[in-house]
Amino acid sequence: MKCPFCKETIDDDSYYCDQCGKELHFCPDCGKPKQGTTCPACGADLVSGTVFFLKKPQATQPLAAPSSPWPTNPATSYQPNPAPQAPPMPQGTAVQTPPMPQGTAVAAPPKPMPQFIQGNGWNLPLKEGVFGRTQGIYGEFSTQQYISGRHGQFRMMNGQWQVLDFGSTNGTFLNGQRLAPNNWYDLNLGDQLKIATTNFIIA
Repeated sequence: MKCPFCKETIDDDSYYCDQCGKELHFCPDCGKPKQGTTCPACGADLVSGTVFFLKKPQATQPLAAPSSPWPTNPATSYQPNPAPQAPPMPQGTAVQTPPMPQGTAVAAPPKPMPQFIQGNGWNLPLKEGVFGRTQGIYGEFSTQQYISGRHGQFRMMNGQWQVLDFGSTNGTFLNGQRLAPNNWYDLNLGDQLKIATTNFIIA
């Protein structure tokens, strides 16, 4: 594919352009990297490479049949000594599988970590700290009159992003539910976060 910034050809699974270093954002409908925050062709909101490749189905390649190390000509082929065979089990004999010890946990694969809050034409990196209209980590909020001056806070706790509302006037909403003041709530990829009247997606 081509980088929308420098127009150089790069790998199809790139998160960043290896020529100009720009972070790539993709149209989930067209499947192509674009500049800006929305696709000029279809109008869809662009998403980060993390979200795009997470949702994109991965093609599977059939495994090639292993080649035989022995000649295939029956007249010249060398047949190694056959491996000893175990004696057949009597019919009706059940094969016992040893039970797993109690309390043995099967480790789950790590889930992808959110990296951005996207919305209102912004793609803001998710970072720890207080946010609000008059102070905090996002100066962009200074134009949002319904966001409180000291509205809420993001933090990373034990490998999990969380959000808290300080009891703001217009509230903070996670997937349609208003957050109780001064309580921490987990954030996951794809969550809908509304800060006052401004809608975001966790990406």
